[in-house]
Amino acid sequence: MSEIISLINEKGGVGKSTSAITISQILAISGYNILLIDLDPQMNTTKMFSNVDNIKDVNYEQIFCSRMEDKESVLEYISTTDYNNISILSASRELNTLIYKIYDKSKEKNIELCLRNNLSLLKDEYDYIIIDNSPFKSYLTTCAICASDKIITPIGVDNFSYDGLMSLLDTIEELNTKYSLSIEFAGIFMTRVAGRTTLFKQMFESYENMFEDKFLPVSIRNSISVSESNTTFEPLLTYDKRCTAAQDYIELVNYLGLMDNKHFRELAKYLKGEK
Repeated sequence: MSEIISLINEKGGVGKSTSAITISQILAISGYNILLIDLDPQMNTTKMFSNVDNIKDVNYEQIFCSRMEDKESVLEYISTTDYNNISILSASRELNTLIYKIYDKSKEKNIELCLRNNLSLLKDEYDYIIIDNSPFKSYLTTCAICASDKIITPIGVDNFSYDGLMSLLDTIEELNTKYSLSIEFAGIFMTRVAGRTTLFKQMFESYENMFEDKFLPVSIRNSISVSESNTTFEPLLTYDKRCTAAQDYIELVNYLGLMDNKHFRELAKYLKGEK
């Protein structure tokens, strides 16, 4: 049975898409079968993994607003990628208008649970389903939260929003209560850290005090390779598997307990250039 993990932050510019892409790639290289879902109309994740000629049209309204009956009906919207073990449910600009359709239909039924139902049909197909969400709070994000087993939040040193994060935590609690779910907030981690500056140390201590064990002690260092990989549309480990940010993301995956020893050995072979 797969685990569904959403990356959510109501602010942009925190490396959310980079995190979703890199975590997915690390797990895929390790031998896990990954479905990456792009729910951001900016489509950065889709552009990274997709060959335009191979992208399937997606009936978003069906996936988000109706309960589908069999996994084949969901799989027909999923595209393969050029990377082993990674498939993608791609984004499009249509997601901007889908929000209003979900809102209209939510007046009639518990529409927020449709995505959860439809992704549950795929739980034997994938080891992990990773959802890259839009930075804008909407009904689309609510559906993704309901569908998720875990939520993780990347934050920046310079644009952290305490109110936004508390709002997310409140939303998770409300949805757990409303629908008898057990969505776990798995933690916050810092991205694009430019060295151990005084500001970084102060913010690190502040986050630890505020969020205790929900603040993950793994920070993603700033690396020119991240910007370059995004510019060339190459996932980070393909572009530069030895850069500091790649090392930090591997540590994060391990800290979250997403990889067992068998799969870590496969990753180690890749890092050594043995495959």
